Amino acid sequence: MKYYQEITLIDQAEISSYFIWSKLYAQLHIALAESKNSNEKTNIGISFPQYIFEEKTDEKKAKVNMGKKLRLFAQSETELQTLDIKKWLDRLTDYVHITSIREVPENIKGYAVYKRKQPKTNAERLARHRAKRGDIDFDEALSRYQNVVTTTDLPFVQMKSLTSGQPFKLFIEKQPAEQSASQVFSTYGLSSESSVPEF
Repeated sequence: MKYYQEITLIDQAEISSYFIWSKLYAQLHIALAESKNSNEKTNIGISFPQYIFEEKTDEKKAKVNMGKKLRLFAQSETELQTLDIKKWLDRLTDYVHITSIREVPENIKGYAVYKRKQPKTNAERLARHRAKRGDIDFDEALSRYQNVVTTTDLPFVQMKSLTSGQPFKLFIEKQPAEQSASQVFSTYGLSSESSVPEF
């Protein structure tokens, strides 16, 4: 990834950063969906330079923070110009600052992947999905899934499904990585294998 653009949330007295993240990310998702290829993927990745996640232990609570910055990465300047994120975030100009497109500096700290994490949080949803397969009924599936429900403390953005209108949490996990040859991301700008530079 050779070029990037940075979006910074502007502190607001009356509006929480969680609310701004939700609005920003909804628009970003639509923008990336508009630029996707036939495989439902895009060449633009994201990072959260101020991302913090330290799991809770017996002694301390989890430390969780998305920070107030998001970076968009692309292999070419043209890809970011074509995305035109300023147009997509036009309604949020009082809440975010968007830099011009810049070259990624040479002295980076390393690479990371930012990927979506979907914990198994709803036994009934899992049971309905399993019962649709037809091999077991809903009650049996529900009894099987009661013990596999998991939760996570990972940072998240509150989203709303564009198709169903249902709210959901987009949990984001960061992992250190090597520089990847592929640059393929979801329409959330996330990937489990394509890395972005950290600086």
